[in-house]
Amino acid sequence: MKSCHHSHWLGLYKRDNEITFAQSDRAETLLHSLPYLESQKPTLLVLVGNRSKARALKELALPRTTKNSQSNRGYGEIHLYIDPSTTFSDRPILIADGDIPLQPKAHKVVPLDQCHEITNRSLLEFRDLQAAADSLYFRLLSPFTDVFCFFASDLGGLQPIARRIACWMNMGQPSTLPTTVRSQIIIVTEPSTTEGQESRIRDRFLLLLAQETRTDPLTFFRCIRILSLLPDGDLSPSARHRKLKEVLMDAADHVRLARIESRTLFSALHLTAFLSQAYSHFAASCKEPFNFIQASRIDNPPAADLKEHLTRFLLKMKSLGELKSFAIPLIASSLLLDSYPRDMHFFCPRDVFRVLYKDACYHARKEGVFVDEISSSFLLPSGFIKLIEDDLSARFETLESSTTTTSVDLHRQLLLRCKPDWLSLCSEEDCLVCLRRTPQYNLACGHCICENCVRVFGRRSEHDPWAFEVDSCFWCGLSTSGVVVKTLPPTTGVRVLTFDGGGVRGLVTLIYLLLLQEQIGLDYPVQEHFDVVVGTSSGGIISADLCVIGSPVGLCIKRFEGFAKQAFQPRPSLGIPLISWAVDFFISVFADGRYSAKHIELALQKAYGSDRGILDCSKATATGTRIGWVVTTIHDSSTCIFTNYNGVGTRPRGSGYHVLRSKDARRILLWEVARCGSAAPSYFKPKHISGVGTFQDGGLHQNDPGILALQEVAAMYPSADGPSLVVSLGTGSRRTDDEPRMSPTRGIFKDGFIPRLFRAFKLSMSSIHGHKFRSRRRKGCKEQYFRFNVEFNGPEPALDDTTKMQELKVAARSAIQGSKELARLARCVIAELFIFELECQPPKEHGKYMCVGHILCRLRANHPALVGLIDLLSRNPTKFLLQGHPLDGFTREGSYLDKGGNFNKRVAVELVDRKSPIAIQLQEGTSEPCHISGSPFTIDSLIAAQRLDACFGTSHHIKRKRAPDTQSRKRQRH
Repeated sequence: MKSCHHSHWLGLYKRDNEITFAQSDRAETLLHSLPYLESQKPTLLVLVGNRSKARALKELALPRTTKNSQSNRGYGEIHLYIDPSTTFSDRPILIADGDIPLQPKAHKVVPLDQCHEITNRSLLEFRDLQAAADSLYFRLLSPFTDVFCFFASDLGGLQPIARRIACWMNMGQPSTLPTTVRSQIIIVTEPSTTEGQESRIRDRFLLLLAQETRTDPLTFFRCIRILSLLPDGDLSPSARHRKLKEVLMDAADHVRLARIESRTLFSALHLTAFLSQAYSHFAASCKEPFNFIQASRIDNPPAADLKEHLTRFLLKMKSLGELKSFAIPLIASSLLLDSYPRDMHFFCPRDVFRVLYKDACYHARKEGVFVDEISSSFLLPSGFIKLIEDDLSARFETLESSTTTTSVDLHRQLLLRCKPDWLSLCSEEDCLVCLRRTPQYNLACGHCICENCVRVFGRRSEHDPWAFEVDSCFWCGLSTSGVVVKTLPPTTGVRVLTFDGGGVRGLVTLIYLLLLQEQIGLDYPVQEHFDVVVGTSSGGIISADLCVIGSPVGLCIKRFEGFAKQAFQPRPSLGIPLISWAVDFFISVFADGRYSAKHIELALQKAYGSDRGILDCSKATATGTRIGWVVTTIHDSSTCIFTNYNGVGTRPRGSGYHVLRSKDARRILLWEVARCGSAAPSYFKPKHISGVGTFQDGGLHQNDPGILALQEVAAMYPSADGPSLVVSLGTGSRRTDDEPRMSPTRGIFKDGFIPRLFRAFKLSMSSIHGHKFRSRRRKGCKEQYFRFNVEFNGPEPALDDTTKMQELKVAARSAIQGSKELARLARCVIAELFIFELECQPPKEHGKYMCVGHILCRLRANHPALVGLIDLLSRNPTKFLLQGHPLDGFTREGSYLDKGGNFNKRVAVELVDRKSPIAIQLQEGTSEPCHISGSPFTIDSLIAAQRLDACFGTSHHIKRKRAPDTQSRKRQRH
């Protein structure tokens, strides 16, 4: 950012009996102007006073301050400078300049918004400006300050200073920094006195302080020193203040050494982040001390369910020897991996363990003692905790001793040393590689790994930045035969596809997809345009075939027709009128289904394989598709969902459904799940899955699973602003009459309780009510929502009426073929292939943010469909719109392709603030423009999604993206 003359940093302002805390980005601007902000470690000095302080500032090699900045200071108004002579040093000197006026002064808020970002927060705890200022100086600034320097002549002498410091100490400790790291206080007095008199003045000050508080000042400050300047005029201003500078730097040296020894000396980059967290902590009037370790993990917190993961892992240990030689080293290495990603500050490992992990580890062993089944020896929880802490500390020393080895390298080395008998451990509840997450991808060797470990230990594809190659199991080392895991691009929207249930009417949804693929016009499987797919009943069978098996939609249609005919094979009949019907009825009642389950089970096993688990790596893994299958329980008809992502995500209590996961390392098979979801009452008996439960058709409550799919998106992607595209495919319903149908009479056979229950059951299996409800609640939301359904003039075909399949195909085609809605959906699908990413955090200049980024395409250079896409858009007069204004159009010459052949369009736009929308759309001809994936964006949302502000690293251990002009030096590890 270009320099300005503003120095205002912090301020307190009172209006209508409410105090406002104003904070500018002055500190961030100064620190980010340093050439080596990742390795430079600043010192902060806070000078408090007025005229005498102003004269001292001029001699400390600071830029000349304005008259206003000194003459009209109020409570808590603080300006910030940097000593320009230290800009390129390892130790830049920051000097904060504040005042504690003897009388309240009226002053105006400094208008900095044209070149600085200003944040205003209400301080509800305070009604008095002086109390708020005391809290600002002590609770906010003192954890970062090496030296406080008070100018007694500006502040009314020693008594007011003693009163202020006493108020500070009565607030309690401001942070969790070690007791060895405390600010020093220097009080500057005038006129000159001898050294002995300075000592007597110090004693007098301590006596005044003791009259204000009984608290020992050494509990809060490293020391209190008195410095007397020579009389003004006896020496030149430079010579007069030379001793002050020497004393300030000497005091700062002692505090800096303590910070180094305690591993709390922070780089300029980390100091910026900690200050940002401290502003919020202060404004929230939090009574708890500011915790630097916890603040560094705000955006990457430890696993909330760490205790549960560790408990299950420890229960697998059979001897004390296994616990000590295997479990404890693995746990310690896992915690090291979690604690020290790339860019993380190297806190003391024992402090990190006690703050973040000790409670979880202790409660994992809280049952009491660990008893060896063979020798009957035991290990108390306290001993268990100490062993982990010691092991973690030893591993940290190895990490710190090398400038090239990372915590990822150390953990990988430990896994390679695991003994063969330990490698036989398997779990679908806990990722054994990291011990901190729920696994999602089951490899051929039987070990299941989480997505985060795929990102950390997998190899990023050379062709696709969002795909990771897993050549071998991270746990046992066995080859995977080339597993590829596709992840969701960080700034993209989520594309959702749902399939209603409906037996043979499921064929309708496949015709919709076939027509959509034809309308799009790309040689690209239509199902791969979606990130989340949820199906009920026959919709679950279809989603498995399309996404897990990867069948083209045309082939899936043929397979579905054959499947329906095989599944709905009637039982052998006697062929005797009435008697045959009665026999069939009683057989159906006692067999709990009209059709034998063996036919549908054989068909499912043939389609999916008899041993394929729902978590096994598949086509869905390579395309990044997350799939859900809706079922209901037989006891209370509760809605449940099986997933191919093991139910990863956080769901609120009372969500209305349950996520089903494997337990005790028992794999849940795909055909079993499909069988459960298609067990419609009276058609097929329910299906029992060992260790999980007995289930039936999910259509009893969620025949249209759209709402459930939206809930799953919110659970998996909590930071996303909902999905960007939702496509809901219905299986047809009877056209609703304008008026209710009334029966003139009530007959026992026509309107008795059995036919009434049957009609109610059929209505509950319909999707029309759920669709209408969702249409209302999605109104005004960001995503594009599409619903396709067939309306029948009479009753819809029965679930098992295979004779109607050709009619259903014709009805589906006639319902949407050539429709404007289908054409609009195709345009939206094409637009969703494009995403936008920032180059770096945009700076603010002249009151605006210059936002520079790139429009990218999900289809990469190695994908044959990219050529078809460019050709398709080149044939049509297609262009991007930025904030409604057109960019260059597509050309066959490949002007949008980078050197690697990937689509890449650089975009620049000016915005007035970080929350202003950035709208990027794709327009084909004169048709209605469609937003690209995730659009409209904001600067804040893009920075958060791309983790551009993750200066403490990420769980993925990926190096933070930096601005192109940022210089770097090798970071020192302390």
